[in-house]
Amino acid sequence: MTQTLWIVRHGNREDFGNPNWAKSAPRPYDPALSADGERQAQEAGSSLRGQTIHRIFASPFLRTIQTAHAIAEAMGLPVALEPGIGEVLPAVQEMPALLAEAECRQRFARIDSAYSPWGTLVYPESEADGHRRSGQTVQQLADAYPDHNLLFVTHASPVIGIVRHLTGIQEKISVPLCAIFTLQRNGYGWQLVGQGGEVSHLSDSATSLRYAHTG
Repeated sequence: MTQTLWIVRHGNREDFGNPNWAKSAPRPYDPALSADGERQAQEAGSSLRGQTIHRIFASPFLRTIQTAHAIAEAMGLPVALEPGIGEVLPAVQEMPALLAEAECRQRFARIDSAYSPWGTLVYPESEADGHRRSGQTVQQLADAYPDHNLLFVTHASPVIGIVRHLTGIQEKISVPLCAIFTLQRNGYGWQLVGQGGEVSHLSDSATSLRYAHTG
């Protein structure tokens, strides 16, 4: 039996166009999507609408929730907030402020309030530990739902950790904004479908590629 995972990086974020945004922000590590980032999220949702996806998981940061919610609206699915695929922040010494859970549920109707997370976020955390944490969380969820195709909306560094952990790929991985990575499991192994992060669904792929993160 074949199981498919889609790993999506969030869309463009408001602080990429305004580098001074964090200086006065109440949650400096939790920017929202920019206007073009919202469009990217909607385009990702449109491109995935024809796929057989059973469950959607998102990092608990605002930009990933917004991206996942736009995809979930297109798919008619709920979104489970999973800290185990949250951002990797090697320079941060403690858990950054995020959108409160009650406000999150109020703003995003598709949040699954009954979901119990599998992973946790604990800072400080090295990049290697963040990669390992992200990859292990996705592996555990894939094993827990072997008959389901799963979609994960996360950040660039966790994407790298997930792809490497599951496939064993060691070469550099480039992760553009709102890029879609597709992994398939046949038997006991995972394979990356295609060349990596797909951005052909985006009307402005140049912006996506400009902010690609490689690791």
